[in-house]
Amino acid sequence: MSRVAAPIDEKLSMNYLLVTFEIMLVVVAPLLALYLKGSWPLRITVPCLLTIPLLWYLTYSPLHELSHVAGTYLVGGKVTSIKIIPSFWIGEFGRAWITSEGVTDKWHQLITTASPYLFDLLCLVASIYVLQRKLSRNAFVIGFLFMLLCLRPGFDFVCETIGFVSGDKGDFHHVDLILGNVLTWSFLLASIGFCSFMIFTILRRFRGFPGAAT
Repeated sequence: MSRVAAPIDEKLSMNYLLVTFEIMLVVVAPLLALYLKGSWPLRITVPCLLTIPLLWYLTYSPLHELSHVAGTYLVGGKVTSIKIIPSFWIGEFGRAWITSEGVTDKWHQLITTASPYLFDLLCLVASIYVLQRKLSRNAFVIGFLFMLLCLRPGFDFVCETIGFVSGDKGDFHHVDLILGNVLTWSFLLASIGFCSFMIFTILRRFRGFPGAAT
């Protein structure tokens, strides 16, 4: 039987201030830059800046854990218990996990463990079409899609990388046991580089958007 926890759980137990800094750097700061570079009025952007980070919190763990679930079933395993969102109503802000069984082959374990990050990369690729084409002029829709397709994956990779460096036995600790240090670090650094590229590309794309027509 194995248990996979979201990296934010391990990070919060180690250092709340560090995780807060990661959230501000990877989620809040790019959103702020998006709205500062755009031409939407404050009466529109301020509510977006207040609500989208909250929506990030409500979607991050469920999407991460459900990706683990999908990976587990894909390789023929069974999920015996799952918690997809922390019980914030009782003061719990960082506990989410799945417990699985029947995944014994190391390559199957790799798929189960790495599935959230493969999903993250798919989201980044999707952002090329969804955001680069400017399919909406609505500030909230653009900010929410930016968070969901770029900033959420970015936080996933940054959070897990820092946890891996810190010696936490999270997802990439287990990936490292299978792939080795060189391949694991190559994947992490390439993924962070791709996230950074997409974030800055989209920020440039929406400079001055939507213009005087708003």
